[in-house]
Amino acid sequence: MLAQERQNLILELLEKRGTVRTIDLAQEFHVSDETIRRDLQILEESQTISRVHGGASTLNGRAKLQSFSERRLLEVQKKAAIARVALDLIQPGQTYAFDSSTTGFALVTSLPDLPYRVLTNAYAVIDHLVGMQQIELISTGGSYHPKTQTFISGDSYATLRRHNINYAFVSCIGLDPKRGPSEGFEQQAGFKESLIQVARNVVLLVDSSKFNQHSEYFFASLREITEIITDSDADPEFIEDLRAQGCRVTVANL
Repeated sequence: MLAQERQNLILELLEKRGTVRTIDLAQEFHVSDETIRRDLQILEESQTISRVHGGASTLNGRAKLQSFSERRLLEVQKKAAIARVALDLIQPGQTYAFDSSTTGFALVTSLPDLPYRVLTNAYAVIDHLVGMQQIELISTGGSYHPKTQTFISGDSYATLRRHNINYAFVSCIGLDPKRGPSEGFEQQAGFKESLIQVARNVVLLVDSSKFNQHSEYFFASLREITEIITDSDADPEFIEDLRAQGCRVTVANL
């Protein structure tokens, strides 16, 4: 791999994560720590990153907030595989809640038109299900945030608390093996935190690219997650670590 190509990939990782460690980059690109340090020095001199102890960060120290449209194009096959497994949990007469994640939306696009209730703060979910005849569709309300296509704030917690939610389907930007799932958008993290507090079962739909990653706002501990559904590209050691902590992990074949 050429140095320029590697440096471009480092910038992409910084946009996703906000910060990166030299040792992790060296392992990821199969090069020496010294090679990565030279890459980071070049990027710093071009004023595209900030060097920090042991690694680098974006100029503002934060990950880039990607739009819903951008996120839909990422890891499409993995999200589809996860959705196929999660679909087995959908039954008539139940109440389900969805966040505005694109992994959750992959499940929504497969939902059958049956008599059950769906609560959501996601415009894409509402737009897709509004034509269904048997599904009872409920928006949790709030102000519309165009980039994430999410309704935020308002009385969403009161709406969630009012219903007996059998399953909440949520996703995340990163899954840390100690601190749990996290988000890069504070209001969305707050919504998920509220949803997890009232749902009877919480299913985390998370593709393997998000393992060992974290963003700015943690919204749940691992013990609050009923089940984690991921894909077969996941690191077996990471999965075993989750299971050793008492997590139920289901792996979807690609």
